[in-house]
Amino acid sequence: MAPRSSAAGVSRHVTLIGHNSQIVPTVAFFVGGGFAVHVFTSDGAVEIQLAIYPGVNVTLVAADYSARPAGLPPPPYVVMVDRPDLAARIRAWLPPTVATFLATNDQRRRRPDGFLQLMPTPEENRRDLARRLAILRRVDDLVLRARTAKAPLILMYGDPDPDAIGSALGLAMLWRAFGAQPAVRYMGEVQRYQNKLLLAYLKQPIQQLEPEELRDADLVAVVDCQPGFWKVDPPRVHVVIDHHPLRDDTVGEFIDVREQYGATCTIIAEYLIESGVGFDRKLATALIYGIISDTDELQRHASSADVRAYDHLLARADRHFLARLAKSQVPMAMLDYIAWGIAHRVACRDMIVVHFGAVPTPDVMVQAADLILLTCGITWVACAGVHDDRLIVIFRGDGHHQDVGRRASLAFAKLGSAGGHRTMGRAEIPLNGEHVDTTVELLVDNLFKRMSPARRRDFVRTLRNHLHGAGPADPDEARL
Repeated sequence: MAPRSSAAGVSRHVTLIGHNSQIVPTVAFFVGGGFAVHVFTSDGAVEIQLAIYPGVNVTLVAADYSARPAGLPPPPYVVMVDRPDLAARIRAWLPPTVATFLATNDQRRRRPDGFLQLMPTPEENRRDLARRLAILRRVDDLVLRARTAKAPLILMYGDPDPDAIGSALGLAMLWRAFGAQPAVRYMGEVQRYQNKLLLAYLKQPIQQLEPEELRDADLVAVVDCQPGFWKVDPPRVHVVIDHHPLRDDTVGEFIDVREQYGATCTIIAEYLIESGVGFDRKLATALIYGIISDTDELQRHASSADVRAYDHLLARADRHFLARLAKSQVPMAMLDYIAWGIAHRVACRDMIVVHFGAVPTPDVMVQAADLILLTCGITWVACAGVHDDRLIVIFRGDGHHQDVGRRASLAFAKLGSAGGHRTMGRAEIPLNGEHVDTTVELLVDNLFKRMSPARRRDFVRTLRNHLHGAGPADPDEARL
Protein backbone atom coordinates (compact mmCIF):
# COMPACT_ATOMS: atom_id res chain seq x y z
CA MET A 1 0.00 0.00 0.00
CA ALA A 2 1.40 3.42 -0.96
CA PRO A 3 1.99 5.90 1.85
CA ARG A 4 -0.83 8.39 2.31
CA SER A 5 -0.09 12.10 1.92
CA SER A 6 -1.10 15.04 4.05
CA ALA A 7 -2.70 18.22 2.74
CA ALA A 8 0.78 19.75 2.49
CA GLY A 9 1.91 16.92 0.19
CA VAL A 10 4.26 15.36 2.75
CA SER A 11 4.19 11.57 2.97
CA ARG A 12 2.67 10.28 6.22
CA HIS A 13 4.93 7.43 7.18
CA VAL A 14 6.95 6.23 10.16
CA THR A 15 9.61 3.56 10.70
CA LEU A 16 9.63 1.43 13.87
CA ILE A 17 12.77 -0.45 14.88
CA GLY A 18 12.75 -3.02 17.69
CA HIS A 19 10.68 -5.68 19.36
CA ASN A 20 9.52 -4.67 22.86
CA SER A 21 5.94 -5.10 24.07
CA GLN A 22 4.88 -1.59 22.99
CA ILE A 23 5.44 -2.21 19.30
CA VAL A 24 2.00 -3.68 18.49
CA PRO A 25 -0.10 -0.92 20.17
CA THR A 26 2.23 1.70 18.65
CA VAL A 27 1.71 0.28 15.16
CA ALA A 28 -2.06 0.28 15.77
CA PHE A 29 -1.82 3.93 16.87
CA PHE A 30 -0.06 5.02 13.68
CA VAL A 31 -2.21 2.90 11.34
CA GLY A 32 -5.30 4.44 12.90
CA GLY A 33 -3.89 7.85 12.04
CA GLY A 34 -3.45 6.97 8.37
CA PHE A 35 0.32 6.45 8.52
CA ALA A 36 2.18 3.93 6.38
CA VAL A 37 4.34 1.91 8.78
CA HIS A 38 7.60 0.03 8.14
CA VAL A 39 8.85 -2.21 10.96
CA PHE A 40 12.40 -3.56 11.32
CA THR A 41 12.48 -6.23 14.06
CA SER A 42 14.59 -9.17 15.22
CA ASP A 43 11.52 -11.02 16.55
CA GLY A 44 9.66 -13.20 14.06
CA ALA A 45 6.62 -13.29 16.33
CA VAL A 46 6.18 -9.55 15.83
CA GLU A 47 5.71 -10.11 12.08
CA ILE A 48 2.85 -12.55 12.79
CA GLN A 49 1.20 -10.18 15.28
CA LEU A 50 1.28 -7.29 12.81
CA ALA A 51 -0.12 -9.26 9.86
CA ILE A 52 -3.66 -8.02 10.61
CA TYR A 53 -2.75 -4.36 10.10
CA PRO A 54 -3.03 -2.95 6.56
CA GLY A 55 -0.18 -0.91 5.13
CA VAL A 56 2.44 -2.34 7.51
CA ASN A 57 5.68 -3.63 5.98
CA VAL A 58 7.78 -5.87 8.29
CA THR A 59 11.48 -6.67 7.71
CA LEU A 60 13.42 -9.11 9.90
CA VAL A 61 16.96 -8.06 10.93
CA ALA A 62 19.84 -9.45 12.98
CA ALA A 63 19.13 -10.13 16.65
CA ASP A 64 21.76 -7.67 17.87
CA TYR A 65 20.79 -4.88 15.44
CA SER A 66 24.48 -4.59 14.59
CA ALA A 67 24.14 -3.48 10.96
CA ARG A 68 22.02 -0.96 9.15
CA PRO A 69 19.34 -2.84 7.16
CA ALA A 70 19.01 -2.32 3.45
CA GLY A 71 16.12 -0.24 2.23
CA LEU A 72 15.87 1.89 5.40
CA PRO A 73 13.20 4.56 4.75
CA PRO A 74 13.75 8.25 5.56
CA PRO A 75 12.82 9.57 9.04
CA PRO A 76 11.00 9.69 11.39
CA TYR A 77 12.17 6.67 13.39
CA VAL A 78 10.84 5.12 16.58
CA VAL A 79 13.29 2.83 18.38
CA MET A 80 11.48 0.24 20.49
CA VAL A 81 14.01 -1.63 22.62
CA ASP A 82 14.42 -1.62 26.40
CA ARG A 83 18.20 -2.11 26.61
CA PRO A 84 20.22 1.14 26.45
CA ASP A 85 23.11 -0.57 24.61
CA LEU A 86 20.77 -1.76 21.84
CA ALA A 87 19.21 1.68 21.57
CA ALA A 88 22.67 3.28 21.24
CA ARG A 89 23.71 0.69 18.62
CA ILE A 90 20.63 1.40 16.50
CA ARG A 91 21.05 5.16 16.85
CA ALA A 92 24.62 4.84 15.57
CA TRP A 93 23.55 3.54 12.14
CA LEU A 94 20.52 5.78 11.71
CA PRO A 95 20.86 8.87 9.50
CA PRO A 96 21.72 12.15 11.31
CA THR A 97 18.14 13.24 11.97
CA VAL A 98 16.48 14.87 14.94
CA ALA A 99 13.27 12.89 14.38
CA THR A 100 14.35 9.80 16.34
CA PHE A 101 12.16 8.66 19.22
CA LEU A 102 12.61 6.06 21.93
CA ALA A 103 9.62 4.08 23.23
CA THR A 104 10.65 1.91 26.16
CA ASN A 105 8.81 0.00 28.84
CA ASP A 106 11.02 1.45 31.57
CA GLN A 107 9.61 4.96 32.10
CA ARG A 108 11.86 5.56 35.13
CA ARG A 109 15.11 5.38 33.23
CA ARG A 110 16.57 8.62 31.89
CA ARG A 111 16.20 8.84 28.13
CA PRO A 112 19.60 8.43 26.38
CA ASP A 113 20.99 11.34 24.39
CA GLY A 114 19.87 11.56 20.78
CA PHE A 115 16.28 10.41 21.36
CA LEU A 116 13.01 12.28 21.71
CA GLN A 117 9.98 11.30 23.79
CA LEU A 118 7.28 9.77 21.59
CA MET A 119 4.32 9.96 23.96
CA PRO A 120 3.53 12.12 27.00
CA THR A 121 5.03 10.73 30.17
CA PRO A 122 2.74 9.08 32.74
CA GLU A 123 3.30 12.11 34.97
CA GLU A 124 2.13 14.45 32.20
CA ASN A 125 -0.90 12.24 31.55
CA ARG A 126 -1.74 12.14 35.26
CA ARG A 127 -1.43 15.92 35.51
CA ASP A 128 -3.73 16.46 32.51
CA LEU A 129 -6.23 13.92 33.79
CA ALA A 130 -6.25 15.52 37.25
CA ARG A 131 -6.98 18.90 35.63
CA ARG A 132 -9.87 17.44 33.61
CA LEU A 133 -11.34 15.59 36.60
CA ALA A 134 -11.23 18.78 38.69
CA ILE A 135 -13.15 20.61 35.95
CA LEU A 136 -15.72 17.83 35.69
CA ARG A 137 -16.29 17.89 39.46
CA ARG A 138 -17.14 21.59 39.15
CA VAL A 139 -19.45 20.87 36.22
CA ASP A 140 -21.25 18.15 38.22
CA ASP A 141 -21.75 20.61 41.09
CA LEU A 142 -23.13 23.29 38.75
CA VAL A 143 -25.42 20.88 36.92
CA LEU A 144 -26.77 19.38 40.15
CA ARG A 145 -27.83 22.84 41.34
CA ALA A 146 -29.47 23.70 38.01
CA ARG A 147 -31.45 20.44 37.79
CA THR A 148 -33.49 21.34 40.88
CA ALA A 149 -33.87 25.08 40.14
CA LYS A 150 -37.23 26.36 38.92
CA ALA A 151 -36.10 29.92 38.11
CA PRO A 152 -32.32 30.05 37.55
CA LEU A 153 -30.82 33.47 36.77
CA ILE A 154 -27.42 34.35 35.30
CA LEU A 155 -26.46 37.92 36.14
CA MET A 156 -23.83 40.30 34.74
CA TYR A 157 -22.62 43.39 36.57
CA GLY A 158 -23.16 46.86 35.12
CA ASP A 159 -22.57 47.32 31.41
CA PRO A 160 -21.76 43.81 30.13
CA ASP A 161 -18.48 43.45 28.26
CA PRO A 162 -17.60 40.60 25.84
CA ASP A 163 -16.11 38.43 28.60
CA ALA A 164 -19.27 38.72 30.68
CA ILE A 165 -21.55 38.12 27.68
CA GLY A 166 -19.64 35.05 26.48
CA SER A 167 -19.42 33.63 30.01
CA ALA A 168 -23.13 34.13 30.69
CA LEU A 169 -24.17 32.48 27.42
CA GLY A 170 -21.73 29.60 27.95
CA LEU A 171 -23.08 28.89 31.43
CA ALA A 172 -26.62 29.10 30.06
CA MET A 173 -25.71 26.55 27.37
CA LEU A 174 -24.30 24.20 30.01
CA TRP A 175 -27.40 24.41 32.17
CA ARG A 176 -29.77 24.08 29.22
CA ALA A 177 -27.98 20.91 28.12
CA PHE A 178 -29.17 19.33 31.38
CA GLY A 179 -32.74 20.58 31.33
CA ALA A 180 -32.60 23.97 33.08
CA GLN A 181 -33.90 27.17 31.49
CA PRO A 182 -31.92 30.08 32.92
CA ALA A 183 -32.56 33.74 32.18
CA VAL A 184 -29.52 35.86 31.23
CA ARG A 185 -29.66 39.45 32.48
CA TYR A 186 -27.49 42.54 33.05
CA MET A 187 -28.06 45.46 35.37
CA GLY A 188 -26.53 48.40 33.49
CA GLU A 189 -26.83 49.58 29.91
CA VAL A 190 -25.01 48.28 26.84
CA GLN A 191 -23.16 51.30 25.47
CA ARG A 192 -20.02 50.22 23.66
CA TYR A 193 -20.49 49.77 19.91
CA GLN A 194 -18.76 46.37 19.72
CA ASN A 195 -20.90 44.99 22.55
CA LYS A 196 -24.10 46.10 20.83
CA LEU A 197 -22.83 44.53 17.61
CA LEU A 198 -22.02 41.29 19.44
CA LEU A 199 -25.50 41.08 21.02
CA ALA A 200 -27.15 41.77 17.65
CA TYR A 201 -25.08 38.98 16.09
CA LEU A 202 -25.85 36.47 18.84
CA LYS A 203 -29.62 37.09 18.77
CA GLN A 204 -30.03 35.75 22.30
CA PRO A 205 -32.66 36.86 24.85
CA ILE A 206 -30.22 38.91 26.95
CA GLN A 207 -32.04 41.80 28.60
CA GLN A 208 -31.88 44.26 31.46
CA LEU A 209 -32.84 42.79 34.80
CA GLU A 210 -36.35 43.43 36.09
CA PRO A 211 -36.54 43.70 39.92
CA GLU A 212 -39.05 40.87 40.23
CA GLU A 213 -36.73 38.48 38.33
CA LEU A 214 -34.06 38.72 41.02
CA ARG A 215 -36.68 38.35 43.74
CA ASP A 216 -38.22 35.24 42.16
CA ALA A 217 -34.95 33.50 41.21
CA ASP A 218 -34.10 30.41 43.28
CA LEU A 219 -30.61 30.02 41.75
CA VAL A 220 -28.54 33.14 41.03
CA ALA A 221 -25.16 32.99 39.30
CA VAL A 222 -22.88 35.94 38.64
CA VAL A 223 -20.17 35.72 35.97
CA ASP A 224 -17.12 37.91 35.39
CA CYS A 225 -17.85 39.68 38.68
CA GLN A 226 -18.42 39.08 42.40
CA PRO A 227 -21.24 40.22 44.71
CA GLY A 228 -18.98 42.83 46.29
CA PHE A 229 -18.89 44.72 42.99
CA TRP A 230 -22.35 45.99 43.95
CA LYS A 231 -21.83 48.75 46.53
CA VAL A 232 -25.58 49.18 47.01
CA ASP A 233 -27.88 46.21 47.62
CA PRO A 234 -25.55 43.42 46.40
CA PRO A 235 -27.56 40.43 45.21
CA ARG A 236 -27.62 37.22 47.21
CA VAL A 237 -25.93 34.76 44.90
CA HIS A 238 -25.38 31.02 44.92
CA VAL A 239 -22.79 30.71 42.12
CA VAL A 240 -19.76 32.94 41.49
CA ILE A 241 -17.55 32.37 38.42
CA ASP A 242 -14.90 35.01 37.85
CA HIS A 243 -11.27 35.73 36.98
CA HIS A 244 -10.85 38.91 39.03
CA PRO A 245 -8.96 38.68 42.36
CA LEU A 246 -11.05 36.97 45.03
CA ARG A 247 -12.64 39.51 47.38
CA ASP A 248 -12.76 38.95 51.12
CA ASP A 249 -16.53 39.48 51.10
CA THR A 250 -17.28 36.98 48.33
CA VAL A 251 -19.58 34.22 49.57
CA GLY A 252 -21.63 31.59 47.77
CA GLU A 253 -22.42 27.90 47.60
CA PHE A 254 -20.27 27.46 44.48
CA ILE A 255 -17.24 29.70 43.94
CA ASP A 256 -14.83 29.27 41.04
CA VAL A 257 -12.54 32.32 41.01
CA ARG A 258 -9.26 31.96 39.13
CA GLU A 259 -7.36 35.22 38.99
CA GLN A 260 -4.47 33.57 37.15
CA TYR A 261 -6.79 33.26 34.13
CA GLY A 262 -7.03 36.12 31.65
CA ALA A 263 -10.78 35.74 31.06
CA THR A 264 -13.86 34.19 32.65
CA CYS A 265 -14.74 32.85 29.18
CA THR A 266 -11.77 30.50 29.53
CA ILE A 267 -13.28 28.94 32.68
CA ILE A 268 -16.65 28.46 30.98
CA ALA A 269 -15.02 27.09 27.82
CA GLU A 270 -13.26 24.46 29.95
CA TYR A 271 -16.61 23.42 31.43
CA LEU A 272 -18.12 22.96 27.97
CA ILE A 273 -15.11 21.25 26.38
CA GLU A 274 -14.42 18.74 29.13
CA SER A 275 -18.08 17.88 29.73
CA GLY A 276 -18.65 17.21 26.04
CA VAL A 277 -21.55 19.67 25.86
CA GLY A 278 -19.92 21.61 23.06
CA PHE A 279 -21.11 24.85 21.47
CA ASP A 280 -22.39 26.23 18.23
CA ARG A 281 -20.60 28.72 15.98
CA LYS A 282 -22.08 31.81 17.62
CA LEU A 283 -21.27 30.73 21.15
CA ALA A 284 -17.71 29.82 20.13
CA THR A 285 -17.42 33.32 18.64
CA ALA A 286 -18.72 34.96 21.84
CA LEU A 287 -16.36 32.92 24.03
CA ILE A 288 -13.24 33.59 21.97
CA TYR A 289 -14.08 37.30 21.67
CA GLY A 290 -14.35 37.44 25.46
CA ILE A 291 -10.84 35.96 25.69
CA ILE A 292 -9.52 38.26 22.97
CA SER A 293 -10.92 41.43 24.53
CA ASP A 294 -9.77 40.71 28.09
CA THR A 295 -6.29 39.48 27.14
CA ASP A 296 -5.63 41.83 24.21
CA GLU A 297 -5.21 38.91 21.78
CA LEU A 298 -3.40 36.81 24.44
CA GLN A 299 -0.76 39.53 24.95
CA ARG A 300 -2.00 40.67 28.39
CA HIS A 301 -2.41 38.49 31.49
CA ALA A 302 -2.97 35.34 29.42
CA SER A 303 -2.35 31.91 30.95
CA SER A 304 -1.75 28.53 29.32
CA ALA A 305 -5.43 27.78 29.94
CA ASP A 306 -6.42 30.87 27.92
CA VAL A 307 -4.17 29.75 25.06
CA ARG A 308 -5.65 26.23 25.20
CA ALA A 309 -9.23 27.53 25.09
CA TYR A 310 -8.39 30.04 22.34
CA ASP A 311 -6.85 27.29 20.21
CA HIS A 312 -9.91 25.06 20.65
CA LEU A 313 -12.41 27.83 19.89
CA LEU A 314 -10.66 29.47 16.94
CA ALA A 315 -11.47 26.71 14.45
CA ARG A 316 -15.14 26.85 15.49
CA ALA A 317 -15.63 30.63 15.61
CA ASP A 318 -16.90 33.04 12.95
CA ARG A 319 -13.62 34.68 11.89
CA HIS A 320 -15.33 37.09 9.51
CA PHE A 321 -17.39 38.53 12.34
CA LEU A 322 -14.34 38.69 14.63
CA ALA A 323 -12.52 40.67 11.93
CA ARG A 324 -15.48 43.05 11.71
CA LEU A 325 -15.31 43.64 15.47
CA ALA A 326 -11.55 44.20 15.35
CA LYS A 327 -11.88 46.85 12.64
CA SER A 328 -14.58 48.84 14.47
CA GLN A 329 -12.80 49.72 17.68
CA VAL A 330 -13.48 53.46 18.01
CA PRO A 331 -16.96 54.89 17.39
CA MET A 332 -17.07 58.20 15.49
CA ALA A 333 -18.69 59.97 18.46
CA MET A 334 -15.66 59.27 20.66
CA LEU A 335 -12.92 60.66 18.43
CA ASP A 336 -13.16 64.18 19.84
CA TYR A 337 -13.20 62.93 23.43
CA ILE A 338 -10.09 60.84 22.82
CA ALA A 339 -8.36 63.72 21.03
CA TRP A 340 -9.25 66.08 23.91
CA GLY A 341 -7.88 63.63 26.45
CA ILE A 342 -4.59 63.23 24.59
CA ALA A 343 -4.24 67.02 24.26
CA HIS A 344 -4.98 67.59 27.98
CA ARG A 345 -2.83 64.85 29.45
CA VAL A 346 -0.62 65.44 32.48
CA ALA A 347 2.58 63.39 32.65
CA CYS A 348 4.27 62.44 35.91
CA ARG A 349 7.46 60.42 35.42
CA ASP A 350 6.31 57.17 33.71
CA MET A 351 2.59 57.89 34.13
CA ILE A 352 -0.06 59.93 32.31
CA VAL A 353 -3.24 61.20 34.00
CA VAL A 354 -6.29 62.58 32.21
CA HIS A 355 -9.48 63.92 33.83
CA PHE A 356 -12.32 64.25 31.33
CA GLY A 357 -14.86 65.81 33.67
CA ALA A 358 -18.41 64.68 32.95
CA VAL A 359 -18.54 61.98 30.26
CA PRO A 360 -21.45 60.38 28.39
CA THR A 361 -20.07 56.87 29.01
CA PRO A 362 -17.14 55.35 30.93
CA ASP A 363 -16.03 53.81 27.65
CA VAL A 364 -14.50 57.20 26.80
CA MET A 365 -11.82 56.57 29.43
CA VAL A 366 -11.33 52.95 28.38
CA GLN A 367 -10.69 53.87 24.76
CA ALA A 368 -8.39 56.77 25.67
CA ALA A 369 -6.38 54.79 28.25
CA ASP A 370 -5.70 51.96 25.78
CA LEU A 371 -4.38 54.43 23.20
CA ILE A 372 -2.36 56.60 25.59
CA LEU A 373 -0.57 53.56 27.01
CA LEU A 374 1.12 53.20 23.61
CA THR A 375 3.23 56.30 24.40
CA CYS A 376 6.98 55.66 24.59
CA GLY A 377 8.30 55.79 28.15
CA ILE A 378 4.84 55.48 29.73
CA THR A 379 4.21 52.34 31.79
CA TRP A 380 0.78 53.18 33.24
CA VAL A 381 -2.19 55.45 32.60
CA ALA A 382 -5.12 56.68 34.71
CA CYS A 383 -8.12 58.21 32.91
CA ALA A 384 -10.85 59.67 35.12
CA GLY A 385 -14.33 61.00 34.49
CA VAL A 386 -17.66 61.56 36.18
CA HIS A 387 -20.65 59.50 35.09
CA ASP A 388 -23.93 58.76 36.83
CA ASP A 389 -22.83 60.55 40.03
CA ARG A 390 -19.67 58.44 40.29
CA LEU A 391 -16.01 59.20 39.77
CA ILE A 392 -14.75 56.43 37.51
CA VAL A 393 -11.02 55.87 37.06
CA ILE A 394 -9.73 53.51 34.38
CA PHE A 395 -6.20 52.16 34.80
CA ARG A 396 -4.00 50.57 32.15
CA GLY A 397 -0.44 49.36 32.64
CA ASP A 398 2.29 47.46 30.82
CA GLY A 399 2.16 44.63 33.40
CA HIS A 400 5.93 44.69 33.75
CA HIS A 401 6.73 47.81 35.75
CA GLN A 402 3.33 48.34 37.35
CA ASP A 403 0.48 46.37 38.92
CA VAL A 404 -2.33 48.81 38.20
CA GLY A 405 -5.01 46.62 39.78
CA ARG A 406 -3.15 46.84 43.08
CA ARG A 407 -2.60 50.57 42.64
CA ALA A 408 -6.32 51.09 42.04
CA SER A 409 -7.16 49.10 45.16
CA LEU A 410 -4.64 50.90 47.37
CA ALA A 411 -5.81 54.31 46.19
CA PHE A 412 -9.60 53.92 46.17
CA ALA A 413 -10.80 50.67 47.76
CA LYS A 414 -11.78 52.48 50.99
CA LEU A 415 -13.87 54.99 49.04
CA GLY A 416 -15.70 52.68 46.66
CA SER A 417 -15.18 49.71 44.39
CA ALA A 418 -11.59 49.31 43.14
CA GLY A 419 -9.25 46.60 41.90
CA GLY A 420 -8.23 44.65 38.83
CA HIS A 421 -5.24 42.86 37.33
CA ARG A 422 -1.62 43.85 36.72
CA THR A 423 -2.49 45.42 33.36
CA MET A 424 -6.09 46.55 33.89
CA GLY A 425 -7.78 48.26 36.82
CA ARG A 426 -10.90 50.25 37.62
CA ALA A 427 -12.24 52.31 40.50
CA GLU A 428 -15.75 53.66 41.05
CA ILE A 429 -16.36 56.16 43.85
CA PRO A 430 -19.89 57.42 44.64
CA LEU A 431 -20.04 61.25 44.71
CA ASN A 432 -23.39 61.88 46.40
CA GLY A 433 -23.97 64.99 44.36
CA GLU A 434 -20.52 66.57 44.73
CA HIS A 435 -19.39 68.96 42.00
CA VAL A 436 -16.99 67.67 39.37
CA ASP A 437 -14.30 70.11 40.58
CA THR A 438 -14.02 68.27 43.89
CA THR A 439 -13.25 65.02 42.09
CA VAL A 440 -9.94 66.43 40.82
CA GLU A 441 -8.60 66.78 44.36
CA LEU A 442 -10.11 63.39 45.27
CA LEU A 443 -8.27 61.81 42.34
CA VAL A 444 -4.88 63.40 42.93
CA ASP A 445 -4.80 63.14 46.74
CA ASN A 446 -5.57 59.42 46.74
CA LEU A 447 -3.51 58.50 43.70
CA PHE A 448 -0.38 60.35 44.83
CA LYS A 449 -0.37 60.03 48.60
CA ARG A 450 3.44 60.18 48.78
CA MET A 451 3.71 63.30 46.63
CA SER A 452 4.48 66.55 48.44
CA PRO A 453 1.48 68.81 49.17
CA ALA A 454 2.91 71.56 46.93
CA ARG A 455 3.23 69.23 43.93
CA ARG A 456 -0.25 67.84 44.53
CA ARG A 457 -1.65 71.40 44.50
CA ASP A 458 0.09 72.07 41.17
CA PHE A 459 -1.32 68.80 39.81
CA VAL A 460 -4.84 69.71 40.91
CA ARG A 461 -4.56 73.23 39.49
CA THR A 462 -3.42 71.93 36.10
CA LEU A 463 -6.25 69.38 35.82
CA ARG A 464 -8.87 71.95 36.89
CA ASN A 465 -7.62 74.43 34.32
CA HIS A 466 -8.13 71.76 31.68
CA LEU A 467 -11.69 71.12 32.86
CA HIS A 468 -12.56 74.83 32.84
CA GLY A 469 -11.39 75.26 29.25
CA ALA A 470 -13.23 74.26 26.10
CA GLY A 471 -14.41 70.67 26.26
CA PRO A 472 -14.74 68.14 23.43
CA ALA A 473 -17.05 69.08 20.58
CA ASP A 474 -20.58 67.74 20.47
CA PRO A 475 -20.36 64.56 18.35
CA ASP A 476 -23.45 65.55 16.35
CA GLU A 477 -21.89 68.92 15.44
CA ALA A 478 -18.81 67.17 14.04
CA ARG A 479 -20.84 65.76 11.16
CA LEU A 480 -21.52 67.66 7.91
